[in-house]
Amino acid sequence: MREPSDYSAEFADYLRSLGGEVALIGALAALRYRSRPRETTDVDFLIREMGDIPGRLEADGYEVKAMAEPRDSEPYLVLVRGKGVRVDIMAAQTEFQRSALDRAIDGTITAEDVIVFKLLAWRARDRADIASILMAGHDLDEAYIEHWASEWQVGDRWAQAKLW
Repeated sequence: MREPSDYSAEFADYLRSLGGEVALIGALAALRYRSRPRETTDVDFLIREMGDIPGRLEADGYEVKAMAEPRDSEPYLVLVRGKGVRVDIMAAQTEFQRSALDRAIDGTITAEDVIVFKLLAWRARDRADIASILMAGHDLDEAYIEHWASEWQVGDRWAQAKLW
């Protein structure tokens, strides 16, 4: 299995060649803004529309698991495995996700959007990502983070994170 950072840009280009509008999210996006690195086992992308990409990935020899609710709707998450890659592709279904795609810089969501995603997930590694991003001293648009933290009802998490 290859290191995710070794194939993330290549796979992003591949998804774009299939017609996907994508941006890097998750741990690799956080790594762009963290004060210290951390390991990850996969690559996470946010995509504007899934369309026929899952079928095209399967046709290209990847193992694809599409998750949809209800089952006959467009997938909200596609897990791609094989050929030495582990890629998760999340469809932009909310206003926040579409905003994160719109604001992406050089194919990666902004530090503020990474923080909001991490506030939503709130696992130990997500809290560590937030703390490391804050320690890195970026000039963050805190009003933007506060807006989305309020919209997602995780303002208490953001208030807690700012105390670290």
